Amino acid sequence: MDSKLNCVIIDDEKHAVDLLADYIEAMPNLQLLKYFTDPLKALMEITLEDNIDVLFMDVDMPGMTGLDLSLAIRYKTKYLVFTTAHSKYAIDAFGVQANEYLLKPISMTKFALMINRLLKSEINLKREMKDEDFFFIKTDQVQKYVRVNLRDLVAIEGLNNYVKIHTVSGMHIAYLTMKELETKLEGNSSFIRVQRSFIISMDFINKVEGASITLNNKLEVPLGTTYRKQFLTFLERNTLRSNRNISD
Repeated sequence: MDSKLNCVIIDDEKHAVDLLADYIEAMPNLQLLKYFTDPLKALMEITLEDNIDVLFMDVDMPGMTGLDLSLAIRYKTKYLVFTTAHSKYAIDAFGVQANEYLLKPISMTKFALMINRLLKSEINLKREMKDEDFFFIKTDQVQKYVRVNLRDLVAIEGLNNYVKIHTVSGMHIAYLTMKELETKLEGNSSFIRVQRSFIISMDFINKVEGASITLNNKLEVPLGTTYRKQFLTFLERNTLRSNRNISD
């Protein structure tokens, strides 16, 4: 799943938002998903389905501080970066599992060096993922853990607060999020997200008809509009075509 890192900015100062947005646009590995100037609105509107990779957040904000907000939404992002004019919050910031702490004013050089550190972490994470060809899940049954081999993983289906994990041998329910499993599969080119509620293994695609994907276990998965272009690119790349003219 090689793609740009999705970024979200939370800062009550619009000029600070605009500056970070310009920096993000200048970095080929990043893309801005959304921004908020009201921390309370961010608290209500940010969901796991946003698939946030990097969250840039100010500390001093009206209504709710960035430190307090991070306690509620830290689990919804892979990387948390505080952007503030005050060094006094640094210890507290790392206490809520911040990955980086940038002091304003933030120059492009300072921003780029920080992103470079995050990208190195991302590369190392993907290498670790490639080295692991299985994982365990805790099922909905008490004290029951199931090993899931990636070569046997057909699809992951998101359903509210849990997921269905479809394998060649059956289906398991686990109290996990799509974001957590997508992170686990990052760097593994066999898996692709085809809609908000489905990640599938390209090794188990049986056929594609219009916007419907049928897997080898007969599971039919609708192709989501947001993920259509990425999937069709994969399909086109792996479609065998004749070079002959029709008249031949």
